Amino acid sequence: MRVQRKHVLAASVAVLAAVGVAVGTGFGFAGTAPAQSSVCSGSVTFSAEGGAPAATSDRFPVGTRLRVTNLDNDRAATVTVTGPSGSCVLLNAAAMELVREPGKNVIRRNVVERLDGAAPAAGAPAAGTVRP
Repeated sequence: MRVQRKHVLAASVAVLAAVGVAVGTGFGFAGTAPAQSSVCSGSVTFSAEGGAPAATSDRFPVGTRLRVTNLDNDRAATVTVTGPSGSCVLLNAAAMELVREPGKNVIRRNVVERLDGAAPAAGAPAAGTVRP
């Protein structure tokens, strides 16, 4: 049985492409998902509602605490859900000012974490422990 050069070349290219994708994804070159998992998908927007930093949500009950992180500038805001809305998370003006980039009213790359009723975030102290 004789192996033709074009078959060896095609197989080599396929193997190199697979390795490139695996390595690229592992190092974050080809990855599109955020490193953290978010309880909401899609963009975070805001309402012109005033007051202390807060949010409304169609997914979480009133009183739920959330941390919204803008992955483009690593700024985060901790907010409490104050009522219903038509989206997963809708920040009020004060909360949006804490996380947005100047001139932008939408946070497309974000992570929304539920702070109560969920496992503590990595690096957070266990219940009952005191940090020095």
